[in-house]
Amino acid sequence: MSQPESSEKQNWIDLQLDQLLKLLNDRLFKPLDQLTVLLRLLLVMALTIWFGYTTVNLWYSVSFNIIHRPIYHVNFAVGSSRGESYILGRAIKQVIEDYYPNIRLDLLETVGSVDNINRLESGEADLITVQSDIPPGPDAQTVATLYRDLFQLVVQDQTDIEQFTDLKGHRIGVQRESGQFLSFLEVANHFELTVEDFDFVGVDDDEAAIAFETDRVDAIFRVRAPGNWIIQDLVQYHRGRLLPIEQAAAMKIKHPAFKAATIPEGTYRGSHPIVPPTDISTVGVYKMLYASKRANKRVVQAIATILKEHHQEISNAISQDTVEVKQLVTNIGRPSSNFGIPIHPGAIAAYKQTKTDPSFVVKNFDFLALLLSIVVPIASWIWELRSRAEKRGKSLCEGYIDDVIKVMDDDDESSKQTLEDRQKKLYQIFDRAAKRLVDEDISQEAFRTFNEAYKTACEKIERDIEAEAQRQQIIQQHTTAQYIQDLVVIHQADSLPHEDSLQQMELVLQRVLDDLACDRISQESFRTFIEVYNTTKESLGQCGRRGGGEAEPNLSQSTEIIS
Repeated sequence: MSQPESSEKQNWIDLQLDQLLKLLNDRLFKPLDQLTVLLRLLLVMALTIWFGYTTVNLWYSVSFNIIHRPIYHVNFAVGSSRGESYILGRAIKQVIEDYYPNIRLDLLETVGSVDNINRLESGEADLITVQSDIPPGPDAQTVATLYRDLFQLVVQDQTDIEQFTDLKGHRIGVQRESGQFLSFLEVANHFELTVEDFDFVGVDDDEAAIAFETDRVDAIFRVRAPGNWIIQDLVQYHRGRLLPIEQAAAMKIKHPAFKAATIPEGTYRGSHPIVPPTDISTVGVYKMLYASKRANKRVVQAIATILKEHHQEISNAISQDTVEVKQLVTNIGRPSSNFGIPIHPGAIAAYKQTKTDPSFVVKNFDFLALLLSIVVPIASWIWELRSRAEKRGKSLCEGYIDDVIKVMDDDDESSKQTLEDRQKKLYQIFDRAAKRLVDEDISQEAFRTFNEAYKTACEKIERDIEAEAQRQQIIQQHTTAQYIQDLVVIHQADSLPHEDSLQQMELVLQRVLDDLACDRISQESFRTFIEVYNTTKESLGQCGRRGGGEAEPNLSQSTEIIS
């Protein structure tokens, strides 16, 4: 059901509730004749009996579903504790257990996708994360798409390796029997290379990284999200250089899970030296969430519902120390059936839902109608309105955060705008969010979450503006210096007549004025040029009066100003 249809249904429920309350007030509580009073007493007695019966049933329901409901333990294999999957899995665990106290996710640290698949097939794990290019096995069914991983190939900067085929005969730091190893071989096979063409080093990711740092391997291969801190450490502090992996579209013919991707310029360092200095072509795959086909349908449905509807809570559960993982939460979504892996029935039920499980108000509509009309109508209405406002505030805040991320994202359509326009757009988004906060449409906690994303985006845009301003300043200084050099050449040209020298200086001045009008040089640079221009002109005037030999002091003064 679409969002407008869902809103229309809720409005219809509110209208029916309002009509019921008005009917009870008009027909039950207004004094009429004696017969009406008698009928009213009989009705109250009947309602009292019904109320007692309903209360007893409600108690038994609460006792069975909350006090005595079963606890479900779900073993969740999520890879290395230093990886994005583990950090994201820990946040998912926290949110799921907050909303569903009877579901306990037990995180299992593993060595990667292949280990996760083996554990699911053996029954040791019920939920796993796997790269989309690795076949998960017959017992696995899809639950969600988590985020996009990129193939990242880092080589020693001092080597002459310039493309993937140059790796033949070299030592590669990648763990065997892992998903990354299989992905590397898939790429190698595309370039007609085999496992015998390489010398693989490292029993795990940490050992491979240490081997790279100590020059015991020539390259290291990782399947990680962009901005990964391990890759950042290698390229910033251990002379690593990112190498492109071309022909991703051709690889997709044999490997449908592959997708052409790019590591954007400046991903690992935005200032000098920029890392990478240009956009790097590579291959992208999705990190998938699979569940065992034997997993409880209601448990999987609850997990998929959390992943679908509670992005903000999952992001809040991620530590600020790993803020780059927060951005991955927005990529969590419904899985595609294009990879040939069936979707788990619990996940299908979750994605077919138009909203979360019915609230207490909807489940017990008749009971609450009587309760609201007799006991606490005002308090209950305030609570209901507050609950709706909080949900709406969270939705509004997530929308503002998405807008901020789009403005900050260099790959988005907004990146075609100037930096000043993007900064102005950020200010406008902030003004809208602040107005919502003042109007109490969003909570303080939701606004703080938005403000973190806003500050990050502002800092990035400001850094970009500062870098652009520095670049323009250098260009302007270079242009001004060139014009000053022209004055020096005219001044030192003894063969030119005095009038010709003055005429050429006027031409240089006219070009400078044109550049000043077009903002190609700054006012400060123009003042410097004018000072040199006046000094040079004065020196030429003295040369014209005294005859060349006595103008040396003014020439020295001009040279000093130029310096």
